[in-house]
Amino acid sequence: MKPLTVLLLIPTGIGASIGGYAGDGIPIARLLSGVADCLITHPNVLNGAILSWPLPNVLYVEGYALDRWCAGEWALRPVHRNRVGVLLDCALDPEQRVHHLNAIEAARWTLGIDVCGHCTTDAPVGVEVCTGTTGSWGTVRDPATLLRGAERLVTAGAEAIAVVTRFPDLESDAYLEGRGVDPIGGAEAVISHLLVRHLGIPCAHAPALDPQIEATLVHPRVAAESLGPTFLPCVLVGLSRAPHYLPSDRARSTDISAEHVDVVVTPVDACGGAGLIALAGRGAPVIVAVEENTSYMNVTPEALGIKALRVRSYLEACGWLVGWKNGLSLTTGASCPEIF
Repeated sequence: MKPLTVLLLIPTGIGASIGGYAGDGIPIARLLSGVADCLITHPNVLNGAILSWPLPNVLYVEGYALDRWCAGEWALRPVHRNRVGVLLDCALDPEQRVHHLNAIEAARWTLGIDVCGHCTTDAPVGVEVCTGTTGSWGTVRDPATLLRGAERLVTAGAEAIAVVTRFPDLESDAYLEGRGVDPIGGAEAVISHLLVRHLGIPCAHAPALDPQIEATLVHPRVAAESLGPTFLPCVLVGLSRAPHYLPSDRARSTDISAEHVDVVVTPVDACGGAGLIALAGRGAPVIVAVEENTSYMNVTPEALGIKALRVRSYLEACGWLVGWKNGLSLTTGASCPEIF
């Protein structure tokens, strides 16, 4: 029987009502991974600050790599483990640095993650963030220092890179109240895209934020971010078994290409991403648009002329996946046509 391969997309920095906060996409990944033989998704779905969930049939693929893979340019090679290198921004203050060094050792000794070492950038990265009414984005003042530091880790044997950069003070009351856009998601994507494009290996980002002086009750959707002073643990967990990326012309028969995708599950109005458009242009997978998950992207499949199956919820999407996997005809309300 052919394995059921599902791609779960919830783009970062667009205010998705599900998956746009602190790891609130993890329950969706858990749900869909229960029926999919292989679920492919990205860090925005699986990262939950210091929280994560082991899902052995889920592949953790950074967004830039996901776009290249959807376009048929890259293939994914599952692995049993990676040697992870950690790159720390030299702009971290002493307390932030200690918290992240402790997080590295906790991941090594508590979870058994193979962290081969850490290094510090030779100059401040200089992250700047911007948030508008429809999304968040950002810039990096010194991208070269990120690349130099990451290259040092690769030379030392790292197969995946976790990067921690200092973020500026943020006005994020709306986000902490469970509404609005994640103010750091767009800038985080810029950093990970840069490293993956340059290195061609799995990379993911954890922000270093100034800790709150006193404990504050926040919305349940962002509560994971209030549990500790570092977001690094979930990144180390994800990267520890992230698949390797390689050009499609070097792929083996056991590697996973975009042609293996049977179904793409996406928020109903977040269909403007390069990866989904590339897959839709090839006409191969079924695209399932989930109406309960809305965003500020406001790009529906109909607006792009993409054929999609609309469902009301992720639970309904899961039901359709069960039907597909079991070979059921899911058409209703019409007689079997006579063919002449």
